[in-house]
Amino acid sequence: MLYHVIDHWATPASAYPRRQIGDWAITTRQQPPGIYRMQDEGAFYYHAQPILLTVLTEGDKVWFTDEPRNAYALAEIGLFRARGQVVVGGLGLGLIHHFLKLNPNVTSILTVEQAAEQKSLVWPYVSAGELIIGDFYDVMLDLARGHETDTIITDFIFGYQSLHTWAELEKQRDFCRQYFPNAQFLEHGYQRRMDAEVVAAQVPASKLMPEGTMFDQVRIVR
Repeated sequence: MLYHVIDHWATPASAYPRRQIGDWAITTRQQPPGIYRMQDEGAFYYHAQPILLTVLTEGDKVWFTDEPRNAYALAEIGLFRARGQVVVGGLGLGLIHHFLKLNPNVTSILTVEQAAEQKSLVWPYVSAGELIIGDFYDVMLDLARGHETDTIITDFIFGYQSLHTWAELEKQRDFCRQYFPNAQFLEHGYQRRMDAEVVAAQVPASKLMPEGTMFDQVRIVR
C-alpha cells in the first residue's frame, strides 16, 4: 500500500489569524494520529502525532479544512493542471491560490466569492489577482461577454462523495462549458472521477514538487 508519512503539518492557512466576522470564522482543530484516506482511492496518509488543522466555518457549518487530503488534491490542480487565465469559484481558505501563484503556466487569477465576509476574513492573506464578491453564475455570465478564460476551478458545493453533489457538479461543469467551451474545468473533490468519465485527460502519475511547498515535509514509503 502506498501512503504518505507526515512528520509535521503546516499550510499557508496555518498562519492566518484566528478570528470571526459575522457568522464566518477561522479556527483551529486537532486531528488525532492515524491513517486517513486521500482524495484518490487506494492512497492514504499517516501521522503518528496529532496535527493542527485550519478550519473555515459559517456558524455550525464547516466549509473547508486544510487537512492533507484537501491540500494535496488542490496542489495537483493548482500546480500542474491549471493554465493561462484562471477563474476560481469559491475562496474557501485560499489554498488553491497559493499553489496557483507557484505555477508558471498561470498568467492571471480572478476569484468569485459570494460571502462578503470572506473579503476581510481570508482574502488579505491570499492577495492573488482580483476578487469579485457576487454570485458565481451571474459573474460568469458577465465574464462570458469578453473575458478570456483558460481554466475554471470551482469549490463551493457543500459536502462531498454523494450522488447529489456529483449531479450538482455536473450541472456546474455543463454551465461553464456552455459559456466557456475552450476552458478546462477543474474541481479537486471529484477531479479523478471527471478525468475518468468525462475529460479522459492524460496526467503523469507523478511529478517533482517545486521547492518551498509543503511537500518537502512528507516522506513517501511503501
